Amino acid sequence: MERIVHICNGDATADQLSLADLPGEIRVWADALDQGPLLPVSDAEHYKVRGEFWAAQGIKDDGRLAAWDRGVDEAAAAEEVILWFEHDLFDQLALARLLSRLVRRGLPQTLTIVSIDRHPEIPTFLGLGQLKPEQLAELWPRRAPLSRDAIDEAISAWIGVTAADPRSLPFLTRRVKAMPFLAGALERHLEEFPDPTSGMSRTERQVLAAIARNEGSEAALVQQSHASDPRYPITDTYLASVLKTLRACGFVDGNAITALGRQALAGAIDRVTEVGIDQWRGGVHLSGKGPVWRWDSRERKLVER
Repeated sequence: MERIVHICNGDATADQLSLADLPGEIRVWADALDQGPLLPVSDAEHYKVRGEFWAAQGIKDDGRLAAWDRGVDEAAAAEEVILWFEHDLFDQLALARLLSRLVRRGLPQTLTIVSIDRHPEIPTFLGLGQLKPEQLAELWPRRAPLSRDAIDEAISAWIGVTAADPRSLPFLTRRVKAMPFLAGALERHLEEFPDPTSGMSRTERQVLAAIARNEGSEAALVQQSHASDPRYPITDTYLASVLKTLRACGFVDGNAITALGRQALAGAIDRVTEVGIDQWRGGVHLSGKGPVWRWDSRERKLVER
């Protein structure tokens, strides 16, 4: 019997897929690569670095990172592997890493993908985990083979994201064509770099602006992000990290914006030069009070300042 393996982006999708009555086994791969360091290192060092980052966020690895990779490695021996990953930054970074890994370990006979950015029955589409089993089953016949060009683009993206110098990424946002959502995700990744004026990321500015509008509850902040930022709908975990950063900068006190925060939001002060920064964006460590890499979204270019 032909062996089929489905790889998906989290337990919510896996649970629904398990009820969709599709052939094959289901594997989960769900590290949030949008957060923390991503380095071009060995597996052992990768698990160490990622595990230390998540431990600092209060989340224990408990061997999950290695187990997820083992699941992918074992799946490569199947006749067909289907990747279920949607359009957003979280999933596109995962695809870049998984495809890079599959190429090194050996591709399955058939590699296909189900990847969408909307669904006619879901007004605010955030991910495949929102879909009912029958809706997922309807996507199954629409799975598409991954071309060599698409795989090469994913490998190039992973090399660019894990590099200490991010200057290849703007070029990739213009060059990527075969992976329909990857270019947009890479640009959204760049938008998490400090901007040239306020020194804050797009997410930090969005959250601070929402707090300034008295939308300070966490539920309201998440809802606002999901409505306005479909390429990077914020998670509870990342929101907690952003709020911690804004409070440490003195921009937020409790759930209220401070006078310093209003100055930062207006671009009157620069967060990096004012209070410093200590964040990872892929392989780039943004630290100190500058110069650091920044993303000018208006000019769509990186600057070091």
